[in-house]
Amino acid sequence: MGGLDYLHITLIALIILLVIVAFALSVFKQGVVLENCPYGIVNNTCAHSPLSNSSMDANVIRAAGSILAGYQNFSSALSILPYYSLINESKAFYIQANKTWLVTVPYIDPFENNTEYNISMILYKNLSLDNIFLSAARPVQSSNYTTVAYGTIDMNNKYLCNYSTPIPVYLITDPYAPGALAAIRKGINASNQYSGKVGVQYYFIFSDYSIRLYKQYGIPATQRLGDYLVCASHQSGFKQFISNLSTIDTSVPQSNGTLYSIVQASGLNTTSFSACLENVSAPLDAQAQLASLYNVKVLPSFIVNCKYQALPQTLGSAINYTLDKINQTK
Repeated sequence: MGGLDYLHITLIALIILLVIVAFALSVFKQGVVLENCPYGIVNNTCAHSPLSNSSMDANVIRAAGSILAGYQNFSSALSILPYYSLINESKAFYIQANKTWLVTVPYIDPFENNTEYNISMILYKNLSLDNIFLSAARPVQSSNYTTVAYGTIDMNNKYLCNYSTPIPVYLITDPYAPGALAAIRKGINASNQYSGKVGVQYYFIFSDYSIRLYKQYGIPATQRLGDYLVCASHQSGFKQFISNLSTIDTSVPQSNGTLYSIVQASGLNTTSFSACLENVSAPLDAQAQLASLYNVKVLPSFIVNCKYQALPQTLGSAINYTLDKINQTK
């Protein structure tokens, strides 16, 4: 009976030893896999960096930028995602077993103290989207536009206006769009900061922000603010006009008397201003046509050198990107 006990003890010890060895081999195998997969494992498959084909890398990143630009069409906070993506800091890894690409794109969340996060997406071999890992809906399809740098979207079907400085910069906004006056100040500051390198022009359109006010205030009274902004933007005292305008409530239409008193207080040439008001419908129509040409989804928005879109918050980045591209062609 005692011999049988010793046999049981020996067998139990042997089983424990085998379990320990199996565990050790498992850990060793995991260590080897992780060591040989410095770019991580996706779907139980090792991801490899395609360092031998940098041109393919660029095409993959550009495809990811087009997918991100598709979020422009969302009627939510996601519409600004393309502008806050750090596309030039992206990494692309080829997954040989699945014939797919894993792309990680850092982005800054302006609603969380500019905290940096990552978006990951899987692209098929033909660079169309398989899946995107973001706590939100995926874009319906890739955009014709491409996120090419922080705060900068390339409108691929548009062409540069100038290949030398100064370059044109257009602000397109509804007078009643949230942040409209702040965007105008951004444009004025850019004119000063990039003196001689950019020429900023202001385009005012009447979108849903204005249309929602028509029923209560009427069309002429609602559009009056746009009329005044157009005519004031043609004078050197425009900065002071915007400063004075900021002291009143511009979320709703104001009377002609209130707005004209601001014109006078800003030192604008009232004769030229009145002449402009009499013919303001023509430039407003032209501005509406230009805005339609660029199919702007988010207001206010800037168009830099007729090809790149930027938000007011990222205007400087878009201008710097455009100027760098011009310098590279010299």
